[in-house]
Amino acid sequence: MAMFRGIAGPIKSTQDQYMRTNTKLQAGTHDSPGEKFLVDNRLKRLFRYHFGGDGWVVIPKGRIVAPATDNFGESQDGVINDFDGNVKRPVLTLANGGKDVTEVGKDGTNHVRKANRAIGVAYGNLYEEFVDGFNGMQPTIENEIYIELPYIPKKSDAEEIEWGSFYDADLADFVKNGDFVISDENGRFIKAPFEKVYAALDAAATAGDLAEYNVQVKELGRLQEQVVGQVWSVETNLPPQGWLKWVTWSTEDMRQDDKWINNSGFRPEDMGATDGFPGYPYDKTYRNMEGQKYFPRAIPGLTNGANIEVPFTDLVIGTVQPGQSGRHDLRIWQVPIVEGSLVVTANGTPIQPTYVDYELGLVTVNFDNAAGSAPVDIKATFKATGQIPGVPTNWDWKGSVGAVRILLQK
Repeated sequence: MAMFRGIAGPIKSTQDQYMRTNTKLQAGTHDSPGEKFLVDNRLKRLFRYHFGGDGWVVIPKGRIVAPATDNFGESQDGVINDFDGNVKRPVLTLANGGKDVTEVGKDGTNHVRKANRAIGVAYGNLYEEFVDGFNGMQPTIENEIYIELPYIPKKSDAEEIEWGSFYDADLADFVKNGDFVISDENGRFIKAPFEKVYAALDAAATAGDLAEYNVQVKELGRLQEQVVGQVWSVETNLPPQGWLKWVTWSTEDMRQDDKWINNSGFRPEDMGATDGFPGYPYDKTYRNMEGQKYFPRAIPGLTNGANIEVPFTDLVIGTVQPGQSGRHDLRIWQVPIVEGSLVVTANGTPIQPTYVDYELGLVTVNFDNAAGSAPVDIKATFKATGQIPGVPTNWDWKGSVGAVRILLQK
């Protein structure tokens, strides 16, 4: 190592000779730039998620995000003061598709989230930001990876969950492979309706309507700058692979679950009923419970479609023979039944059950066919969950029909 003093002070550059280099040219990678953002402190609290830390989530994983364009009282729009570093930082908020959104904030008052431009997708949950607190959060924003989101066609169903998802803004114009995607007003994915705009442009040009043509040109520009990715695959196979329905829970757990083994749904007060004790061996349908064990059931609550409501219409659940009357204990095997969805009919006329066990499927009705000359079918129309064994957990939401896979390209 040299022991002499060396050159004192920086060597100054001249017009012809540069002595400095630009070593900070690359600030990060394209797919997830390491930029410092502060989370919009106006956003309402959505839910707690203790696996990722204490506090309230305000931007859930999988939502589209954008730099805020609002004025937060600083000298320029879209920035607030960072308490940690005592400098101004850009604010990250939910993307809104380039349209102003009026919403209720965490303090219960309305505010406007001004039109913004999406830059990517939140890779993890983003928590409530405290203006005067040491937050220590560095939002990770992805903009060039291949992602998978649950496909929930109806907007009302998609809005019942806070995680990122895809829905059809127009149910008559559902998503297809190759479609470009943008954000709705709250960071959820929707199809960019380029075809509609192109058709409107052609119609306006044909009619010579310059005003309408200019409106559609502006709309086309909005869609182009809001695109965050392209759909590569719309997966609606439930389950996505047939063998997944046979992946089940452990035999030891099954043997410890009374519902799985022998719980019939009958109550203690059912003993001594007018038709005798209604359980095994007197209830002939009880033997069917044994066969249920060997149907594909997947893992309850994880891979059996526990949140997807499957409709059943006019399912025959029992028959009352001529000359029979009084109480009849019937069973629905598609369980659990969604409460409030069950309608029981006889000869097309609704009848009110005297007892229903929605979890185990026991349905008790009183019906008189003593004077009848033909059997009467008792039918049930209802919805049930847990009927699609093999569904991946991240697809398992009310209204879900599968998944949409998107290549982000922002």
